[in-house]
Amino acid sequence: MPPCLWHARTGWPCPGCGTTRAIVKLLHADLAGAIAVNPLMACAAVAFVAGGFAAPVWLACGGQRPFVPAAARPALIAVVTLAFALNWAWLAASGV
Repeated sequence: MPPCLWHARTGWPCPGCGTTRAIVKLLHADLAGAIAVNPLMACAAVAFVAGGFAAPVWLACGGQRPFVPAAARPALIAVVTLAFALNWAWLAASGV
């Protein structure tokens, strides 16, 4: 895989470090390896593919389009920010 320019220059992983390797591992059906390399992106890729199959079935069966109420948006932003921070900490600690 090509080296990460940010990591090469600073020694610190960028939030996306390991994404390409995680996707390649998923394509080789190595879920544990993908999670070890970049847990957030591995889970996001699996959810993206699963959602691609589930969404048409959900809508065809009369399901409603997902909606996040305005009152819940700050909590959602906090959870997403925490997920990115924990993923970055994992990348830094694991030496990716």
